[in-house]
Amino acid sequence: MTQPPKPADAVRAFAHAFFEGAGPALTTLLSRSVTIGDVNADALKPTEILAQSPLPWVLVECQYSRGVAGKHWIVMPLTQAAQLGTILAEEQGETLPGDLSPAQIDAVTETINLLLSGAAATLMPLLARSVAFSTPALSVVTDTNDLPQELAPQSSAWVWVLRARATAPGGLVLDVAVTVGQDLARDVMVVSAQDAAVPATVPGPASAELPAPSRLDLVMDISLPLTVELGRARMQIQDLLRLAPGSVIELDKSAGDPVELLINDRPIAKGEVVVIDENFGVRLTSIVTPTERIRSLR
Repeated sequence: MTQPPKPADAVRAFAHAFFEGAGPALTTLLSRSVTIGDVNADALKPTEILAQSPLPWVLVECQYSRGVAGKHWIVMPLTQAAQLGTILAEEQGETLPGDLSPAQIDAVTETINLLLSGAAATLMPLLARSVAFSTPALSVVTDTNDLPQELAPQSSAWVWVLRARATAPGGLVLDVAVTVGQDLARDVMVVSAQDAAVPATVPGPASAELPAPSRLDLVMDISLPLTVELGRARMQIQDLLRLAPGSVIELDKSAGDPVELLINDRPIAKGEVVVIDENFGVRLTSIVTPTERIRSLR
């Protein structure tokens, strides 16, 4: 194939959904307002990607573990990644050419984890299923021989490149590219086509159809506060005002009685307190049925 594949609406929608959560995630991380703009998706050859964004790169491989099949690579220019790492790590001084300090690597890795967490949330409505990632692998690439096969200049395969630019007060500019291989692009199109009648036009063999998700699948990644209740007590206001360090509050349970686990103030299980490596834990002794647990979420 000598011509690039026609840009697919599904991939463009995927790009916008992926970067939708990046702004809030970076705003929280940097404690400054971050704007995400210039979002686009293009099909390029690896040589074109390298021409547009020369090495060195910070390259992060991200494997999907749920929702869709395949993986993508997050690409950032090393100089910009070093600037981001310096801000987050609060380090002074210049970064050595072609390298990041351990503190900067930790800071950039934390940034990527937040971006993926935000992307998982914003991709879920688009794909109509929950999305999860395996632990990302970060590396600094200064030589084309160290690139993965799919991004090596010798490869003739087309790669979807999703780009966005993050800007923030203080002169921070971060160009982020997400390179998507054909396997993942096909899967995104197939999944999108099932729910929105988007034609799957990416070249290559057709991907196997994935089963339609249940409504419960869409909320499986939502976090809920879990409360362990040792007991309860009622006190008069005058007694409450007399409380001081060392005061003892008598609960309505005896020592050794099981504690209750609550979600949304509704009991879902009972257990006993245990100590694990100097941390407290709860060993479950009884638990309500799955149906009752679902009802407790309402």
